[in-house]
Amino acid sequence: MRLLRDLPIHRKLISMMMLTSVAALALACGIFIAYEQLTFRAAMVREYAILADLFGPNLAPGLTFNDPGSLTKMLKTLSAHPRVVAAAVYDEDGKRVATYERTQSAGPFPWPMPSAEVGSRFQAERLDNFQPIILTGETIGTFYLAADLSELTERRVRYAQIGSLALLLSGLVAYWFAQRLQRVISVPVSDLAETASQVAFEQNYSLRAVKHGPDELGHLVDQFNAMLTRIQLQAGALQDANLNLERRVAERTGELQAESAGHQRAREELTEAQERLVATSRQAGMAEVATSVLHNVGNVLNSVSVSAEVVGGKVRQMRAGGLKSAAQLLQEHAHDLPAFLTHDPRGRELPAYLIQLAGQLGEPQQGILQELERLRKNLDHIKEIVAMQQSHARGSGVWETLSVAELVEDALRINAAGFDRHQVRLVQEFSPVPPLVTDRHKVLQILVNLVSNAKYAVSGMDGDKRLLVRVSGSVKVGVKIEVMDNGVGIAPENLNRIFQHGFTTRRDGHGFGLHSGALAAKELGGRLTVQSEGLGRGAAFTLELPPQHPKEGV
Repeated sequence: MRLLRDLPIHRKLISMMMLTSVAALALACGIFIAYEQLTFRAAMVREYAILADLFGPNLAPGLTFNDPGSLTKMLKTLSAHPRVVAAAVYDEDGKRVATYERTQSAGPFPWPMPSAEVGSRFQAERLDNFQPIILTGETIGTFYLAADLSELTERRVRYAQIGSLALLLSGLVAYWFAQRLQRVISVPVSDLAETASQVAFEQNYSLRAVKHGPDELGHLVDQFNAMLTRIQLQAGALQDANLNLERRVAERTGELQAESAGHQRAREELTEAQERLVATSRQAGMAEVATSVLHNVGNVLNSVSVSAEVVGGKVRQMRAGGLKSAAQLLQEHAHDLPAFLTHDPRGRELPAYLIQLAGQLGEPQQGILQELERLRKNLDHIKEIVAMQQSHARGSGVWETLSVAELVEDALRINAAGFDRHQVRLVQEFSPVPPLVTDRHKVLQILVNLVSNAKYAVSGMDGDKRLLVRVSGSVKVGVKIEVMDNGVGIAPENLNRIFQHGFTTRRDGHGFGLHSGALAAKELGGRLTVQSEGLGRGAAFTLELPPQHPKEGV
């Protein structure tokens, strides 16, 4: 099998047909030779049994009158049978009375003792036959006859030669037919492989494979051409989305640059206000108060500077985010783009990811607006410091403990645009729960996928489209997050398969999200389960997480 794996397909087909034909013929020849050997052995047994039966009555008088000479003379008549190598007459006490041995025998003949069981037995190099000598109904002795098996060996060799010749001739005929018949399969496959190589090399998705017939290979060609059509449409849509994304990024960059200029002017005004405050403090003899105020104002100005740098960083990174990663992924697999887009899990998700990326361009904008809102609040805070001569600076640090409500809110916020587009009514039931020590990215990934699936489950429904997110738990049992919808539901036979890799009930699904979510939940020390009463009855996914994540899973 390993040798066939590396051969071209036409050679594989020829090899398989040749092996099948030769193996079948070899089996038939083997069965025929074995049958012939068995029948010939049976014929030998019958032949020498008849010969022994004929000799038995003629030996009775010589044995009765104890005349070894007449017995020996009669045994010598067996020389007319070239395959008889030895014969002997035993009296009823088992004593050998007369013998015959072929002169060309090598060495002394190993005379056996008469057996109580009459009949024929095959030895390594001869056939032994024992027949009783009966006179007037009584056994007076035993006649022994031995024949060689040379003819049996000769027939075995002769039939093996005939079988080998038949195998050779049949192999030549099978090879002649295989050379011509394999083209029925190898030619369509070779044409399809050549078309696929040309598409991958030229990046020309307008090419199509030639269909040779309505069989399974023809169906494969149809599916391949349909795949090329879908890739061609997706490539065009991706190019249009890329151009639109560039335009929107350029417009938003200009707006943010204008806003940044305005904040720079505000910082300059604040600096002037600081200088005037110091001068006034010195004049009023309040240097100590002014120093304290300036210190606190400086801290707030540091926050303003950090926010301004964050805004600038977001502007600079907008063009080098997910789009750059997607473009780099396409460039890395340019040589095998069709196979990557159809077989690789990342490739199958790439078109949907790009569409999602285009829809999520508002997220960086929201982050910038949040930073601008922080800037406004910091400016108001500076005014309060100057007016009230108090410090309201706040500190923050990096925490491993995460708020469950914030994680769920982040997941819902990512899908907010989809809720509005599909007119989904969102219901939130958050009970007070303990914080979690866990992996934020993995938990958020699971929740975003569950919420997105629930959104699509109700998008095609009529009437009230409802999505319920419930949070409950305690310090002892951990946290339970439930995502329930009143959408299409899950068939009972699919409940045990819903978390398998590659299983999906959506036309444009990939069967990867729930599988990866279940694995991530297990790595976090929890589990992901599902319940549904059937099609059209909705579904409920439950994520259970422990309050403290195991160290080995962190």
